[in-house]
Amino acid sequence: HTLPNGLGVDQAAYSQQDAAAAYVVDTARSEAFYSEVRRYWPGLPDSSLVADYSGIRPKLSGPGMPAADFAIAEHRMSPGLGPSLVNLFGIESPGLTSALSLAEEVLQRLGPPRAAP
Repeated sequence: HTLPNGLGVDQAAYSQQDAAAAYVVDTARSEAFYSEVRRYWPGLPDSSLVADYSGIRPKLSGPGMPAADFAIAEHRMSPGLGPSLVNLFGIESPGLTSALSLAEEVLQRLGPPRAAP
């Protein structure tokens, strides 16, 4: 659900077995959204939330587990040439505030640009 200013609320955990459900917006959960948002915005008018998109955001820790830091993984296609792909997983807050540092880390891992073949 999304507020008029674009703020999205809610998240639910899904296993690989029920991941298809993560792509469906369950409007029956609207009252739960209102209840949670009204904890910090008591004057939220009814009908202010709009059902929006749904999708999968990979996480490094499951429900009830301590939060895990993000991970950076390199994948090499050819030995000695440096990584061909750099994946960043589980980046949440403060990851967004670390975006520039993360970008510098990725560039360092990728190495200097190579000339086109």
